[in-house]
Amino acid sequence: MDKPANKKSVLILGNYRTTLTVAGTLGEEGFRVIVSASGDGAAGARYSRFVDEMWDHPQLDAEGGAAFGEALNAFLDGRPDVTAIFPVAEEFVVWLAGNAAALPARITLVSPAPHLVELCLDKTKMLELASRAGVECAPYAIAGALDELYERAEKIGYPVIVRPFSHLNRLGHKKAVICAGREELAAFFPLWPAGQPGLLLQRYVTGVRHDLYFIAADGEIHSLLETRITRTDHPDGTGLSTEGVHVPVSEAFERDTRRLVRELGYTGIGFIQFVRNPRSGEVTFLELNPRTAGSHRCAEAAGMPLTRAALELARGNTDLGLDPAYRYPTGVTYAWVTGDLYGLKEAMSRGEIGFAGAMRWAFQALRSVVKARIHLTFSWRDPLPAVALLIRQTARGLASAFGPSQGTPDAPPAAGAGQVLPRSGLRESGSRMGSR
Repeated sequence: MDKPANKKSVLILGNYRTTLTVAGTLGEEGFRVIVSASGDGAAGARYSRFVDEMWDHPQLDAEGGAAFGEALNAFLDGRPDVTAIFPVAEEFVVWLAGNAAALPARITLVSPAPHLVELCLDKTKMLELASRAGVECAPYAIAGALDELYERAEKIGYPVIVRPFSHLNRLGHKKAVICAGREELAAFFPLWPAGQPGLLLQRYVTGVRHDLYFIAADGEIHSLLETRITRTDHPDGTGLSTEGVHVPVSEAFERDTRRLVRELGYTGIGFIQFVRNPRSGEVTFLELNPRTAGSHRCAEAAGMPLTRAALELARGNTDLGLDPAYRYPTGVTYAWVTGDLYGLKEAMSRGEIGFAGAMRWAFQALRSVVKARIHLTFSWRDPLPAVALLIRQTARGLASAFGPSQGTPDAPPAAGAGQVLPRSGLRESGSRMGSR
């Protein structure tokens, strides 16, 4: 493909549902959009009318991403039109946080500052910071061995939710495991899970998850939007959201979000998660993610300019011109249909639900399609990616309903998971940080 003569290009790293929204916005802003093409991808970005080019590259691996770094370095050397890198997949956000200083000086890294990325993705440090800032957190503990896991679960009290230290790791196929008592904990953890340097335990608050999307500069929030998660891709409510609804910003969640963002001195976009028990009113902070959310489109579609703001903040422009009187419409439902279908197939193949449960799930998925006003991967202005994904998911479901898993739609890589990848692969050069 011919290189553009005058048009500036942005390289999006990660071919996920978020990619389509980011690509659409950047394309409308006049950029030439390049998307990483490692693996099949979950967004079908190669079919998008807003994507001008796909870049094939080695996958990140347990060797510190050296091969990827060399390929990125060579690509940037030959493409002076590329002026910004916008990582949307978490493995790229993490890798770039460790290698930002080696990027060419002309490159704007559209991500919060590396130290913020590393801090926010350290679950234990964030819980400590949240507790110091007066943010409501359920009791938690850290275990580094099997006996500590059992002992500390008893201490903080059941039910408990157990999570890996890193977002990039999994416990089997799950991001987290909920155990109602010691028997369930022992059944799931008869041995210490391989590859886990430690596990985070927190008393489980039964309730509803709320995601808050924000735009912040120098520790002050300029825009805030809240959604309530109504369904996910796992029967127990953990995992990735497949349906949610816009709700008014809760006073308590807004207060705690502002406290955390101020404590961090945060600049950039991000989203924060809480759980609230609707009966008892108990609330707990879950995590703050320094990146685009999987449901990024639900905020953009409501008029929150997350992509544009991320780019401007990365360039050092904190005067975003946002309307302080803007109010987003509430009661609007969003849905992620392909994720819903994949979750159904996986739950059936693992025996987590029976026929009746599968029928209920299918009915709910169909209902989501009908009632949702925002679809995370489908847009009438760019329909082909969603159509391609639906065909792929249907074909895989028919071909491998009882076969081995094909990998979750937004799953991180297995190799090297759970680690902040070391600085390697990019040669040192003059640099400029894209976010402050």
